[in-house]
Amino acid sequence: MKDKTNKWLPWISALLIAILIASGLSLISGSFTSSMTAGLFIPNPIPSTQILGVSVIESINEFTGDNSRSYYYKGARAGITVSLIFMFVIIPFLYVKGTLQSEKRENPTAVWYAGSALMLLIVIMPIIAGTIKIYTHQYAKERSVINITQDRMRMELTGVSFIVTEQILELDDISGMSEITADEIPEVSNSEYDYLFEPNQEDSTVAITISSDKVNNFTATTIIRPYSDQIFKYQRTF
Repeated sequence: MKDKTNKWLPWISALLIAILIASGLSLISGSFTSSMTAGLFIPNPIPSTQILGVSVIESINEFTGDNSRSYYYKGARAGITVSLIFMFVIIPFLYVKGTLQSEKRENPTAVWYAGSALMLLIVIMPIIAGTIKIYTHQYAKERSVINITQDRMRMELTGVSFIVTEQILELDDISGMSEITADEIPEVSNSEYDYLFEPNQEDSTVAITISSDKVNNFTATTIIRPYSDQIFKYQRTF
């Protein structure tokens, strides 16, 4: 058991060092929030994010016609070059050299710890970033579907509200709304959403609420006042 523990202990230590390095890079990057150019020079275990940053900034400058600082962003390619050199030259060199130095030693050398920690960093960070990106994309996709459904519900509710208003004015009696069924309003009977009609004879209003099983905790309601200057009032609840 002790041998197994000793075998994995260096890697655990290297992982902790990698976490400390990642935290340090995050703090340094955060200190450059007011200067995106400076942040692009910081070595990054995911150089593609730096490339994307430069591309976005240059595209914005080109679109706005402001090229006064474009040379700063072109210079940021040095940061990308440094990142690539670290990933494909320095880190593999440190790991291999540290491994060779540690073969005849009881404990790994400092060079091995440095190389292993950095190697774990460039392996783990893209995996974490990719996982977060997939989750964010999925969440954004689901959120987009929900927003589209809510917009359709609002538009349909507005159309139904005008139809009901016309029917009330034709009946010239708010109490007549209690006799109107969903079958008499094609837009409601053919809808994929659920409707609730609540006529109120006391203040001559009708509340129409729309809901759907596809969107939880969301309803939209219109308060129809056919005999008022404001025909109907829209409100929503979550």
